[in-house]
Amino acid sequence: MAVQDQGIDFRRAAGAFATGVGVISSVLDDIPVAMTVNSFTTVSLTPTLVLTCLKDRCRLLTQVRQSGIFAVTVLAADQEGVARWFADARRPSGAAAFAGVRVQRGPATGCLVLSEGTAYFDCRVQDILDRGDHAVVIGEAVTFGTLQAGKGPLLFLNGSYRSIAAPVPT
Repeated sequence: MAVQDQGIDFRRAAGAFATGVGVISSVLDDIPVAMTVNSFTTVSLTPTLVLTCLKDRCRLLTQVRQSGIFAVTVLAADQEGVARWFADARRPSGAAAFAGVRVQRGPATGCLVLSEGTAYFDCRVQDILDRGDHAVVIGEAVTFGTLQAGKGPLLFLNGSYRSIAAPVPT
């Protein structure tokens, strides 16, 4: 199997695992940078640690390395357009990327949190591990909380955005 084929096959196999979708942001000198991710997970309750994986040469990783802070907004099922926007490399950079998106500042870091998401984690970097063509960024969630209670999450599965129905109350 050729290396290129192996990469395609690996991506296809990884795509069979449903993930949540979030937007990670950072701010440095009052200039925000953000991008859509589906590689986000909690790591520890004590201390409150989370991790994400960012491509090794992306603007966001450069800014996270320099600022030492980031925020994660967990997207709601009705935010597919927002997910696509922050995944598009052609979007404007800086504050212009957030035009028309309701945001608030993370209480601890000042990073932008998308107000219409389902939850947020406002983080200080604890470690960055360079692995392969990505970096694993581990952060302590200094503040966190829910945003739009009752909204279902946006999911990513087999290369497509998906949602799940809310549980039926009992």
